[in-house]
Amino acid sequence: MKKYITLLLLALAFGFAGCEDFLTVIPDSSYSSTAGYKTQADFEQAIAAVYSQQQSLYNGNVNLLYMLTNRSDETNVLITGNNVGYIGGIERFTDDANNGTHAGNYAAFYKIINRANFILDKIDNVTFTDANAKNYIKGEALALRAYSYFNLGYMFGGVPLIRKVLTVNETKEVPRSTQDETFAAVEEDYTQAISLLPASWTGKNLGRVTKYAAMGMLGRLYMFQHQYAKAKTILGQVISSGAYKLETDYKYCFNESHENMGERMWEIQFMGGQLGEGQQFTTGCLPEPYSGTIQPFKGFSSAPFVSADFTSAYEPGDLRKDISVVTNVTWGGVLDTKSYFIRKFHWADVNTPKVQNDWGVNLPLLRYTDVKLMFAEALNEEAYSATGDAFTYLNEVRSRAGLPALTAATVPDKESFRNAIIKERRIEFAFEGLRWMDLIRWGVAKTVMNKFLSNPSQDGGTYQMKDNQVLFPIPFDELNRYQNDKILWQNPGY
Repeated sequence: MKKYITLLLLALAFGFAGCEDFLTVIPDSSYSSTAGYKTQADFEQAIAAVYSQQQSLYNGNVNLLYMLTNRSDETNVLITGNNVGYIGGIERFTDDANNGTHAGNYAAFYKIINRANFILDKIDNVTFTDANAKNYIKGEALALRAYSYFNLGYMFGGVPLIRKVLTVNETKEVPRSTQDETFAAVEEDYTQAISLLPASWTGKNLGRVTKYAAMGMLGRLYMFQHQYAKAKTILGQVISSGAYKLETDYKYCFNESHENMGERMWEIQFMGGQLGEGQQFTTGCLPEPYSGTIQPFKGFSSAPFVSADFTSAYEPGDLRKDISVVTNVTWGGVLDTKSYFIRKFHWADVNTPKVQNDWGVNLPLLRYTDVKLMFAEALNEEAYSATGDAFTYLNEVRSRAGLPALTAATVPDKESFRNAIIKERRIEFAFEGLRWMDLIRWGVAKTVMNKFLSNPSQDGGTYQMKDNQVLFPIPFDELNRYQNDKILWQNPGY
């Protein structure tokens, strides 16, 4: 149930000053408007507008999730043998600073940051009828800002840290920070958010970020930085809280009827029923001339083909396969028995979508399974144990998938356990936007991707990843707005 979606709907009517494209040239007065932000109700609508901007990153058939999935080895770089790309070569490592997808994502994250900053700048000057509500909204704004800076940091490297409302000219004086400095700001924001957020939400507030979701995301930051002791501590606190549990059925991690419960810690909220709050990413997982029972309408020409490299990674009997991917799809009037498509987000069991943009299925940001697998990984990186909790948590995930437990007999040391985690995460979190980030943090992105791209099915090595492409280019639009390479400069190799 997406109770909080009602606040998102309210946000559509809320006049939100200073929320245009990052650094779009508009009058400075628009950035210092005092309209609104005077009552508790104003701030409830304002925080809903921050969530609404986050939601926009995941709406549309070609969105952030689509881009991250296609950057990885989960999908083909070629579509039925033709050089047809929908994200400007990101999937083929031919993207550059003029890429519109990079520009759109970069600007969208700064819109979230800007909206959060307006709240954080003004909230302490307003008296709330409910003191807890003030803390919660501050915590949400901090968590959403941290989420944005983490994504900017791992995708683009260090970025300008805008942590208060500034005029356009003031913003242009804030230089790029290093990636480490950007991540330090993320850690600070998540830590403060954790101290302010509630452990859970109920009723109409389901779907808002919680203390434990922020802790899980902080753990993700620590894992990216290889700070395994810190990760172990914060993730262990989430586990010991008892606030979440693994779903008994993998399908329950993605269907409508189990949203915001069980293991689903933080999700992008959508609602079907033709209320204007659905998403169409799911539609685009199947091809445009599709006909069948998975969805009651055709898909999109942008539908990615799941790579054979990925589908061959499933172990025999893995119950996750039929939940995540589908073959024997009829499209163009022909039954395709060879290709696989993404199935994972089609489990609409509350509202059957009537049009292509009416899917009420939430899209995942953080699941409790991720917390457990990150915790197992952190334990192993600190010290391998043949009888420790790392095996317990890994095997919990495998058991739900119908797979046999791993033991020290087949996974006898730290390196083999690390490889088991790498394989398990690839399958468990398929198409959830984590694979590319994982490859970067493990330091294997170039090796894995170039081996994948050398496969004949990927045009036999025509495309290759370079060392510098662990980061995306700073969009040309942003560089052009600054026109000062001592303040905002391009990443090496672009």
